[in-house]
Amino acid sequence: MLSYDDILNLESVAGSSPFYLVDRTKFERNFSDLTVAFSSHYRPFILAYSYKTNYTPYLCKTIKQKGGWAEVVSRMEYDLAIRIGQKPSEIIFNGPVKTTADIELALENGSMVNVDSLSEWALVRDYADANPEKKISVGLRINIGLSDEAGQSHIQNSLKVGRFGFDPDELNSQFLILNSKLQRNNIKIVSLHGHTSTTDRSIWCFEVIVKTLCAVAERYFPDSVEIINVGGGFFGRMHPGMPFKDTPSFEDYAEVICGILNENAWVKKNRPTLVIEPGVAMAADCVSFIAKVVSVKTIQDRVLVTVDGSAFHTKPTFHSLNLPYQVLTRNENRPLTTYSVVGSTCMEKDILLNDITAPLPEAGDYIQIDNVGAYTVVMAPPFIHPAPAMVAEEGEEQYKLIRKKQTLDEIFSNYIF
Repeated sequence: MLSYDDILNLESVAGSSPFYLVDRTKFERNFSDLTVAFSSHYRPFILAYSYKTNYTPYLCKTIKQKGGWAEVVSRMEYDLAIRIGQKPSEIIFNGPVKTTADIELALENGSMVNVDSLSEWALVRDYADANPEKKISVGLRINIGLSDEAGQSHIQNSLKVGRFGFDPDELNSQFLILNSKLQRNNIKIVSLHGHTSTTDRSIWCFEVIVKTLCAVAERYFPDSVEIINVGGGFFGRMHPGMPFKDTPSFEDYAEVICGILNENAWVKKNRPTLVIEPGVAMAADCVSFIAKVVSVKTIQDRVLVTVDGSAFHTKPTFHSLNLPYQVLTRNENRPLTTYSVVGSTCMEKDILLNDITAPLPEAGDYIQIDNVGAYTVVMAPPFIHPAPAMVAEEGEEQYKLIRKKQTLDEIFSNYIF
């Protein structure tokens, strides 16, 4: 646990408050634990890190150094993976919007393109027509239905139907279109991708995903599919301060997913590579956000502690959960008080922590909010204030600046004055 004096030292590295603190050791531990959990039950196995969750180059380079792959969903992320030195053949290109140039570049480089629609398939076909001598391997994203026996959907936001990929029930008709192109062009479908954002990250959801992918492979592509990609969406290591209880461990997920694969007749015969694409499970618990207390005031019996950061930095979706936190004060004898920690923007809903009971800080003290590594850095806009700096903990009392605080010129350089 960091002390007030530790935070002062970190702020000098960052340049100013607020800032993010990255724990590389935790990130590497998550990579190792996930890899061991899955590869001990099934091989061949690949972990491809989800860039969209947190594309901080420092973390992405760590994945490359550890032997992991990159999973990207845009040309921006693809170019980043190339820039940090990821081998093109170790990049999986997902996402529902890929331009002609995107697909041509990825296929030319030998990256795995998971096709999301017939429109994207037409772009692959056009590339194949223009390069008849080239052997082309691509994947298909499969739309996974996650309604249980009671009819309750487990897709994100309880949506009845997800919006990505090919509907397995429609593959009978779509397969005729795909297959005709396969016969005409030197294209092989080698991967099936089933990432589905769920409401509960449950074991049951992954059972459905892996069974669906295996069934599609056996029925339509029994001799060509070499990769079963279940995507991500796993629970990570759970902080004691989080409200989730009895969540599946990495081992729990691996045991079920790999168990299904090991018992499947088609898998036994073909032994496809298992791919997972973790994001939250990799990044969430290895980043904290630290903000300085600016003021403390009471309005109609409600105590408000204002800090120089915002909920955009800790929970840009503005969910209602209080994330794990620490109050770092110069005075250890501050009284326990119930209060809310509110942010630096002009929005009433900018509440980082709501109705917590903790030592009441003073102006100049700090609030540390943990478990903010997923979908924060990548989603937080320069709204009212520039994006804060990022500092990485590389060893005991050893820290490194990995992102500078955004400047006015950087924010407005693309505007026409």
